Amino acid sequence: MSPAESAETAAQQLSGEKLFYLIALAIVVIGAAMTLLFGLPGLAMTALALVPVAYALLILISVGK
Repeated sequence: MSPAESAETAAQQLSGEKLFYLIALAIVVIGAAMTLLFGLPGLAMTALALVPVAYALLILISVGK
């Protein structure tokens, strides 16, 4: 198998599940960095910014999407 073919198969293996886990990991790392850099206010601002996201997710779940 040539290097170009192996690169194509590696790109194809990035499924939705792997992408979700990478995004989740990035969010956790950013949250940890904000907490380390700014302390409790950094954690509080992260939580405050995620309130509308959680609210929207609850509405989408209740609608059934």
